[in-house]
Amino acid sequence: MATQLAVDSHARYFRICLSGLPHQMTSLDAARMTFVQLCLVGLTALGKLDEVCSAEEKKQMIEWIYGQQVLGDGAELSTAYCGFRGGSLFGPHDLVDYVPANSANVAGTYSALCALLLLGDDLSRVDRPAIVEALRCLQQDSGCFAPHPGTTERDPRFIYCACAISAILDDWSGVDKDAAVKYIVSCCNPDGGMTQAPFQESHGGHLYCCVASLALMGRLDAIPDRQRTLQWALQRQSCGYQGRVNKPADSCYSFWVGAAVELLGGHDLVDAASVSAFLVQCETRFGGIAKFPDEFPDPLHAALGVVGFTFCNPDGFPRMSPTLLLPESLVESLNIKAARRSK
Repeated sequence: MATQLAVDSHARYFRICLSGLPHQMTSLDAARMTFVQLCLVGLTALGKLDEVCSAEEKKQMIEWIYGQQVLGDGAELSTAYCGFRGGSLFGPHDLVDYVPANSANVAGTYSALCALLLLGDDLSRVDRPAIVEALRCLQQDSGCFAPHPGTTERDPRFIYCACAISAILDDWSGVDKDAAVKYIVSCCNPDGGMTQAPFQESHGGHLYCCVASLALMGRLDAIPDRQRTLQWALQRQSCGYQGRVNKPADSCYSFWVGAAVELLGGHDLVDAASVSAFLVQCETRFGGIAKFPDEFPDPLHAALGVVGFTFCNPDGFPRMSPTLLLPESLVESLNIKAARRSK
């Protein structure tokens, strides 16, 4: 069975997705920033970004991203709404009077910063103080983060986004690290897995968010039983990785669980050939990687599947950081020591 990715087909797929997505994904338009980031991540992991996107196209994407930035105006009420919106669904933000519809969110801000860096921007136009203050406003008494004001939604996904933002901006003053670590530890299960909230089912996606957050904060030592956590992650391998016990393998977990394994120092314990073969089975004839074999692709599974494949097959691909979905060369230039791959 072939275990090589169809690099050119995938590059075309990401290029098409940057131009427009099928109508079935209309309901996800508010998360367009994340899809832009994922397509850029996929192209970068394939080593095809500069070949596929011209300098002018990169400039246009950069301007669109900055067009979604909600700037601080010094008013306490609006501070928590600052950062980057998830997309341009409601039109130019300076023409939107309804504040909740014009709110930034931590996921959009994380995606925007990563996308800007991948496009070669220097972040000179980012309103850093406003973003840092927004993070301070969004951290809860529990130590977890809300994605934006006015919601009860909060879990380790948003801790991860806050940590990634802080690492990229090199400013942790908006995050109470001790409180965040305490919440993450409360999400550690006896089986070694990690959860969305205390006493829930262990889940590969939340495992990644917790482990990567701890890595960025330099607190991997806070994991109660690191070897048991690594064992839980390794046991998610069947052909590819599954996200939970007794679930089928899913291409995106080649990143979510695979990256956690990298951060926990388990790279040499992975059945790389099996994971690679599963991801090739999930490829489609018109490019992209699907969730399961013989299904249609989407940008999330395609991008994360490509990055997961590079973890298993590092030769011939740019080395990607398991913490920030950025090239390791860029992580090193930003001097984010905690974001570097375990040796």
